[in-house]
Amino acid sequence: MDRREIQVIKLGGSLLNLPDLARRLRLVTESLVGTYPVLIVGGGRAADLVRDFDEAHQLGEQTSHWLAVRAMQLNTYLVAAIMDRRRMVSDVDGCEAAWQVRDLPLVAPLGWLENEHARGVTVPHRWTFASDSIAAHIAVGLQAHKLTLLKSALPSETTCDVNRAISEGILDRDFAATAAPIAAVEMVNLRSDPPARCVLR
Repeated sequence: MDRREIQVIKLGGSLLNLPDLARRLRLVTESLVGTYPVLIVGGGRAADLVRDFDEAHQLGEQTSHWLAVRAMQLNTYLVAAIMDRRRMVSDVDGCEAAWQVRDLPLVAPLGWLENEHARGVTVPHRWTFASDSIAAHIAVGLQAHKLTLLKSALPSETTCDVNRAISEGILDRDFAATAAPIAAVEMVNLRSDPPARCVLR
């Protein structure tokens, strides 16, 4: 398995209410010929609820961040329920086992980050390091050649720029630094028909 052929796909949590999400996801994954895909699901409204709880109870960023990862985990189980040929994974070995039988590795983010934490690898536990940065972090760890972010919107101007996407709240503030080692990064508006693409590099 050539790590240069790994492509991480991050599904934004805002897309989970699409009635035909399974079909759209299937079209995306089936288009990835000659790559080893990995799917990561964002927190969306479930993570927003954690933000509300943090504001109400002053939970602190570390506690809130781990709860937000659990919100991602909840959404991951939702996606698993609507997809065929997928396997929940929490490490590289799980990805390789899924690829061997042509299943799609679906990252269980809580288990993945906890396994890393046990090995001394930690991510910043703060709200600016949200699910896009977590996906970038996992992509870097996998030495993936490409990261595709499936979104509900793209930057308002025609020029595709990571800083503009951050300023418009489409990407979180830690994303640029976290994703820096990844050779190819793109955003795709999965709500548009056909999906619109924004190549960051």
